[in-house]
Amino acid sequence: MHVENGEDVLYISDNARHEVIKTTIDGKVMQVFTYPEASGKYASKDLYIPTETAIAENGDVYVADGYGEQYIMHYNAKGELLNTFGGKGNEDALFNNAHGICIDKRNPANPTLLITARQQNKLKRFTMQGEFIESSDLPGAYICRPVIHGTNVYLATIWSGDGSEGTGFISVLGKDNKLISAPGGSTPNYNNGTLEHMHQTLKIFHHPHDVCVDEDENLYVAQWNSGKTYPIKLFRV
Repeated sequence: MHVENGEDVLYISDNARHEVIKTTIDGKVMQVFTYPEASGKYASKDLYIPTETAIAENGDVYVADGYGEQYIMHYNAKGELLNTFGGKGNEDALFNNAHGICIDKRNPANPTLLITARQQNKLKRFTMQGEFIESSDLPGAYICRPVIHGTNVYLATIWSGDGSEGTGFISVLGKDNKLISAPGGSTPNYNNGTLEHMHQTLKIFHHPHDVCVDEDENLYVAQWNSGKTYPIKLFRV
């Protein structure tokens, strides 16, 4: 969801229709970002499977193709494609499962993009023009969408350890993007600057897939493929 001209709007990533649909809160279609044929990166429409969007202050739209060819599309507010970066691979500037994206405005003078590489256990930072800056290595943590609240980054971690089913927890990164807390997971421990391999320690979560933070810093964790469970609320202590 994004606020534009005082109104809530939705940017819906539809991976069956291979497009992103902008709607009003009551479902009226305002704009459609079709599959990015102009990028020259896709042999066919079905190879484009978007999973997440991020909207900049100037209205630019960034779309992560998390289940497809792993590119990031950068559009202006009119829907014109400005840039394409990323793609499949394990190198710094490439992705293996670019599942989530957000705009990091913790330094208002220098906003950047935070993009998850879930199968690589990494959170990657890019400039708004798509240039790679740095990577936060989170070994054993298969992270989903990054959510910024205050100085922290919160990430539902759908699997952990070797990536087995039912091994999720929550990852909380501090202002320097190092793991400071892992509800449901092992205690974060850095050895000579390298995070030790993370794994689930408490069977609280099955497949945590998203997290929201309220004004009291309580967490609400939605789960995927977990027996139609209600979101789990974690109270800040």
